[in-house]
Amino acid sequence: MEVISLFAGCGGFDLGFRKAGFNVIWANEYDTSIHETYRCNHPKTFLNTSDIRTLDVSEIPDCDGIIGGPPCQSWSLGGKSLGLNDARGRLMFDYIRIVKGKRPKFFIMENVPGMLSSQHIQTFHFFLKMFREIGYIVKYELINSSDFQIPQDRVRVIVVGIRNDIDAEYFFPVSKQNKKITLQQAIGDLKLSPKPYNTEMVKQNNEIIQNHDYYTGAFDRKFMARNRVRSWDEQSYTIQAQAKNEPLHPQAPKMVYVSYNERKFVQGFESKYRRLSVRECARIQTFPDSFYFYYKDIRDGYKMVGNAVPPRLAFVLAMSIKECINKYSNHHILVGYVKNLKDLSLIRQFNVYYVRGGKRIGAIQYSQIEKNIEWLYLHHGEKKWAFELTNEKVLPCDKDYLKKIGFNPRGNEYWLFHIKKEISDITEIAKQIEGKYELTKEPFVL
Repeated sequence: MEVISLFAGCGGFDLGFRKAGFNVIWANEYDTSIHETYRCNHPKTFLNTSDIRTLDVSEIPDCDGIIGGPPCQSWSLGGKSLGLNDARGRLMFDYIRIVKGKRPKFFIMENVPGMLSSQHIQTFHFFLKMFREIGYIVKYELINSSDFQIPQDRVRVIVVGIRNDIDAEYFFPVSKQNKKITLQQAIGDLKLSPKPYNTEMVKQNNEIIQNHDYYTGAFDRKFMARNRVRSWDEQSYTIQAQAKNEPLHPQAPKMVYVSYNERKFVQGFESKYRRLSVRECARIQTFPDSFYFYYKDIRDGYKMVGNAVPPRLAFVLAMSIKECINKYSNHHILVGYVKNLKDLSLIRQFNVYYVRGGKRIGAIQYSQIEKNIEWLYLHHGEKKWAFELTNEKVLPCDKDYLKKIGFNPRGNEYWLFHIKKEISDITEIAKQIEGKYELTKEPFVL
């Protein structure tokens, strides 16, 4: 399938889609400091450098899909968060305008979780309404990149639209492994210390390590308000687009608590505290070492890396689109976890099963699902059970109702599924799940 990329940046989204077998034929990026990096790493993609606001839809080639993440600064709660009062926030309308004009089979948009905050949620739903009005079935979910073998905690809202004349139901990708990738695995082999920013490349064992340099600016008060060090056996903090805000290298001990808004470096270890290099940040974002970032100002290097969608996450999303459009199945299965056998007894007694809702990571946005879910597949340790669900409407419920019938939920927002009967032979259902997906505690729909 042929794809175009809007707000392409250095092309993290594009790289992941290419790896999944998509042909990224055209991209748009206005920032001149990024153009050389994009062209050198995506030589087969035509790069359009116009201001997207001036682009006529006729200038853009027809395509099967549109990918891209409009600027996030307007929605980030870490900044001024001006939303539509910021010109960058209004670029969302250009994304929608181009989707409307090209009518691709699908689109995927990425942005910061601030879009779902109380400050911006009405605007967010207004955007979703606009997508629906131009002919798309639209879904969104909060995804943490660390669940997909990306060594950082990076939570983003992903919006996916499937054109409504395509008989397909999209489900967000499911993490296939519980084990997360650590900083040791991601950057532990970079033994040679990076250089304070310079134009030379660093060599390790006579091999060139491109972009292995780091920003040496002062650590401001805001930076020192929180611990910025993660250990070798942990995942990184989110890789930032601003050089001064990058996480610190795990060689340093964690910062010492002074007060709620103040931390300090451990005395005697001050020299250990340095920001991650551009290459280390790129590794954590899952860019290959062969992906070279061109910059005259190191701050542009961090900006390109930090603003990118991690290529590995883009790959996972691309494969989920392929599965949706090319291998659509009419049978949908809810895979869930039973905390204990008492809960299983209650499930059988009341013929109900609940999963968490709301905007939390891992919550199922069930109201966005168009097709009926037919089966429920539960697991606890080595034991597994299957049930056929009714066609009854799945309704939201709160913890009070669940506690009344004997469950012990921790949150407040849930979806309640009604069971028709238990299935004695679960072989066929198990075949569709086991071997493809690791059974986790987080519920998911197939």
